[in-house]
Amino acid sequence: MNRLPLIISGFTGAAGRFGGMASQILQDRLELLALELREAKIRFVQAIILVCMAVVFSLLGLLLLVMACVYVMPPEWRLYGLAFAAAASMLAGTVAFMVLLRHLERKPLAFDQSLTELKKDATCFSTRN
Repeated sequence: MNRLPLIISGFTGAAGRFGGMASQILQDRLELLALELREAKIRFVQAIILVCMAVVFSLLGLLLLVMACVYVMPPEWRLYGLAFAAAASMLAGTVAFMVLLRHLERKPLAFDQSLTELKKDATCFSTRN
């Protein structure tokens, strides 16, 4: 009769320790998720800034090249000058967008570390010891 309370208290102690460990794991995962969310937000803002810069400089380059070509060229060559200026501006814009795409492809996926840790946790708890 005296052993039953000891067994029950052992089970409740183990359940309490398991609950504490589970809450600590959950807290760690949520902190990692918050950190990765902040990093994703910073990368998103950087991408938006790069896109804006690419658009502004492409348009500025297009405007300046068109104005210079029109001003310098003789009247019979102005059409060719405008076409060249447009092609050069489009090339500059394309290069800027290619740099942006390369920048975005280099970065890891958002929440990659959180997903990896959750997969590790799932394999840890799903295996029978």
